[in-house]
Amino acid sequence: MKPRLAAFPRFDGSEPCRASDAEPDWWTSSDTDDRAAAQLACRRCPSATFEACLAWAIDHPTDAGDAIWAATTESRRARLRREFAITAPKEPK
Repeated sequence: MKPRLAAFPRFDGSEPCRASDAEPDWWTSSDTDDRAAAQLACRRCPSATFEACLAWAIDHPTDAGDAIWAATTESRRARLRREFAITAPKEPK
């Protein structure tokens, strides 16, 4: 059975990453201050969108790359994937 992959989050324009005062480069910058600003912005996101964004980034590591998604870094998402793999119940055969 193939694992189910989360769909790309649906944005309605009210998310902090879409705000007029948000710098789009924050989420992909290598500058630690920019990345911290992106993470702070993500934490203001509505919980449903935040969760959808995190699920997508965890399920699509190549597409998410090293950008900030749902206030997480690439390394944090890798740790979460490992944790989920360890604790996920086994599916019956």
